[in-house]
Amino acid sequence: MKNFKSVTFLSIALLVSGGIFIACKDDDNSTPEPPAEKAYKYIVSLSLPAQESYPFHILDDLEIGTADIEKSQEIAGLPDNVLVTTQPGFVYLNSPQKLTKYSVDKNGILKDEGSVPNTGISGGPVYTFLDNTRLMVSTGPRQTTDSVFTYQIINTNTMTEEKKGTIKLPINKGATAIPSNYIVKEGKIYVPYIHSNDKYVSFDKAPIAIFNATTQAYEKTIYTDKTASLGYSIINSHGFTENGDLYLVSCNSDYWAANEAMPSGIVRIKAGTSEFDNSYFLNMTLKLGGSHTGGMVYAGNNKAIVQVFDSNLIKAYKDYQTGFVIQYYEVDLVTQAIRKLDIPLSKYPRRALERMKNGKVAIMANTQSAGNAIYVYNSANGEVKKGLEYKGAEFMSGFMSFD
Repeated sequence: MKNFKSVTFLSIALLVSGGIFIACKDDDNSTPEPPAEKAYKYIVSLSLPAQESYPFHILDDLEIGTADIEKSQEIAGLPDNVLVTTQPGFVYLNSPQKLTKYSVDKNGILKDEGSVPNTGISGGPVYTFLDNTRLMVSTGPRQTTDSVFTYQIINTNTMTEEKKGTIKLPINKGATAIPSNYIVKEGKIYVPYIHSNDKYVSFDKAPIAIFNATTQAYEKTIYTDKTASLGYSIINSHGFTENGDLYLVSCNSDYWAANEAMPSGIVRIKAGTSEFDNSYFLNMTLKLGGSHTGGMVYAGNNKAIVQVFDSNLIKAYKDYQTGFVIQYYEVDLVTQAIRKLDIPLSKYPRRALERMKNGKVAIMANTQSAGNAIYVYNSANGEVKKGLEYKGAEFMSGFMSFD
């Protein structure tokens, strides 16, 4: 009998199509190769409030299959970890005293790779990578009485603090500033922030403070009067198109301490400029009949996925987080057409959107009618499909990619 390795592909095809099974002995006595290790790509944070348990789960695929909380893990001795950010192969978690870098071993277990003392803990750290090895991050409280915020620049190769400093966000007298993001664009750091009065209602203009990315020196603040409250630190809320234009969504709902008298929508800062494009505003509240937006992720092909709070379903403040009131829409940033995606109503809006390496968008949905699952949107054809189903957690509280 011929060695199996010498059988041609055509022969195999004929055997399979004819329904014939032939047992062949591999006579070269070669040792079978071990199965390939999983390429872990995603970290999911989970919530079981009744048990005061908030573990993490490392996964290799969000598009198919089922995962169970029994295989999740908690960080020993650090029950209050917060997911900060990721790099290829690494995850960064914040605890009350330190920011820690973790790798992932062959079994999908987080491995401590070093820590630095942090600037405090909050549920929404603000961060950006200045380059491949330098992380600028503010881990402390998102709100201060003087609008001064401490940041660190951390060398992520050595996990050492390269620099520590402060930024000050311009505010009105008696007002409050809450930074939403650090965004690097053309040598500058853009800091959209919530600018609100003493009643925590945002003013009728949305600001972005701009700093030098090399020195962190303040340069200027720009404003748009088309919306309020651009972005929020616990949800993806901006994206760059292929030509370098920056789009930002206003997380302008009462959940984010905002101003629902102003419309929610999407604004643009074109490539090569550092001012709002006043000719562009996608008024989502008008298109949605009064509802307001949460997060946004750019999906490619001039499409974005936008998170929406259905105002008809919100009866109390708690509904923004624990009610099944969240919908997702496909938005064409050029034509400004919107289309509701076929995803059941969901709860918990934080860290719910992620663009995957293959260009698709993963959408976290904690639903009442279909359980907890990840839905996957493909901008190439506009299709959305149910992907990974998650079992055993009250809800998924966020996820990120690190491939």
